[in-house]
Formats: sequence, C-alpha cells, structure tokens
Amino acid sequence: MMGTFKNWGRAALAALVLGMSAQGAYAQVGIGTETPQAKLHLHDGSLFGTTSDQPAENDPFYDPGIPLAMQNNLRWFYDKSAFRSVGERVGTGSLEPQNIGAFSFASGYETWAPGLGATALGLRTTATGTSSLAIGYSTLAAASYAFAAGSNAIANGGTSVVIGENVSTNGRDYSFVFGTATGKTLSNDIARQMVMGFSGGYKFFSNSAASIGVALPAGGNAWSVISDVNKKENFAPVNGEDFLQKIGQMNLTSWNYKGQDPKQFRHYGPMAQDFYAAFGKDEYGTVGNDTTINQADFDGVNLIAIQALIRRMEQINSDLRQEIASLKAEMAIRDKPSRGKRVLVSKK
Repeated sequence: MMGTFKNWGRAALAALVLGMSAQGAYAQVGIGTETPQAKLHLHDGSLFGTTSDQPAENDPFYDPGIPLAMQNNLRWFYDKSAFRSVGERVGTGSLEPQNIGAFSFASGYETWAPGLGATALGLRTTATGTSSLAIGYSTLAAASYAFAAGSNAIANGGTSVVIGENVSTNGRDYSFVFGTATGKTLSNDIARQMVMGFSGGYKFFSNSAASIGVALPAGGNAWSVISDVNKKENFAPVNGEDFLQKIGQMNLTSWNYKGQDPKQFRHYGPMAQDFYAAFGKDEYGTVGNDTTINQADFDGVNLIAIQALIRRMEQINSDLRQEIASLKAEMAIRDKPSRGKRVLVSKK
C-alpha cells in the first residue's frame, strides 16, 4: 500500500514537472538523476529546482563589502515530507539534510525550519521548536509550540507567543508578549505572564459602536473609564443621605479569595452581594450584579457619599454659625450697661 502511494506521489510530481515545462520555452526538466543539471528535476520521489548563481545585488540585504552570489531553490524532501522554497546566498546551507525538520515548511529568504513540524516564512526567520512557527523578519521560534511574528521577535519559551518588534518571551513558558520597544527588548520576567507595550496607549471597547469601554492613554498609569456626558442618557437624581445610611449599615471587612495564601493575598472592602443589595436598583433598572463590583459604580457611590457628607457638614457649619452669632448677640446685651442708671460710690 505504501509503495502504491509512493508511486502515485511520483506520478503527481512528474505531472507537475511536465506541466511547468510546458509553460515556457526555456524550462528544462530532468528526471531520475542525483546530480541535476537541469533547472528542475525529479529523483526518487524528491523534487529539486535550483537557479544558476544570481547577482549579489539581488540579495534583499545586499552588502557591497560582502558581494555573495544568490540562488533560488525549490525542494521537496519526500523522505521527510518537508518542502522548501527559499532564496539564499551561495553556501548558506539551509537545504542541507541536517537543517530540514520532518514535516516542516520554509519559504522566503534564508528561512530555516529544522524543528519537527516547524514552519518559517519571510526574511531570515527560524523555527527550531517542535510545531513552532516563525513569521516576518529576523524572528525565532525556538521552543516547542512557540509562535514568533514581527521583526526581531523571539519566542523561546515553551508554548509562548511574541508579536511585534524587539520582543522576547525571555525563555518563559506559557508566556505572551505583544507590542514594540525602542532601545530595549520588551520581554517577560516570569512564566505564564502577558506583557504588552504600546507607547500610544490602549483602548478596549465592550460594544459594537466602540463607545463604551476603558482606555489607558499614552504615558498613563491607570485605566480611564469612558465617561463622556455626550455618550450618556437617562440621568436620575440620587439621595446622598440614603447612600450614607446604606454605607453605614454595610458589612465591611478584610478577606482573601479562596485558594490564595491569606498571609500574602489579603484585601479590604464590601461583598458584591451587599453592594448590589444596597445600590443595585434605580428608577430605570439594575446597576451591576450580585457577584462583581464595577469600579466606575464603586467610585460613583463613593463620590455621592462624599458629596452628601460635604453638604451635611455645610449645613452643620451654617447652623453653628447662626448659633454662635445668636450667642454673641445675647452676650453683648448682657454686658452692655443700662442707660440712665446711677452708680453710687461710697465715701469713707
């Protein structure tokens, strides 16, 4: 059965070769030779195609100081189920058997895929890890199931991903880096970590109109809630004193999440159920839910309570000022001498 498939494969490749030869008067085909002299030839199930030496100026990274000739190559390695369609400087050696991974694929300029089931595409990309993928320019996927895309991107942690420019997973497994860096490498420092770097900031939208979400502006150090008044409606007044009373009755404690070490991960604050019971309804509908606390709502409740305290203190101060003024007036009346009253002075 395997011999039959092999014969079919040879027949298919032969048909491909003959079809290609018919497309141009200058095409040459060689079949059954280990030392090919033709531009395209077939031997023992493998397909070979190599141009004559090309001018060094054809090199996309041509260096006049090192003018090496180029070759463009097409190879199918039937014994490894591997395919190559690469251009390279003469003598680079990317098509040597030891540099061909089983079930691998490489296409572009000086692309290397020695890993099992690896794929390299683009310019000077390398995929050495099992089932790894390198795309772009000068990228490296050097660990099993790693993915590198962009420019000067290195994915050298197992099952890690890098996308961008000057980025690296720094040998950290199950990690992710996305973005760009200038003058340094943007990288992970622990395993199972996501690192992102965008000097222009971030925006995350949670609706199809891209009008609701959060943003981290360039140079910012905290998320900003999109809170433009022009994007809001159905405004309703709130009772600040009522909010103060509810906060006063709320169970506020310190706590930790289940499964976390209480010696390291402690927190302060309310429970979502209590917060929702106190503030989860207004005249229009629901606010939040009973398992999470929205940070914007949390801030809003705090500001409403603070405003209520300010107004309460203003009222207290106003009452105190009136009371003080009244006391001063009474004291002034008491201390003022009565008119026409004679004062008797005894003489000794």
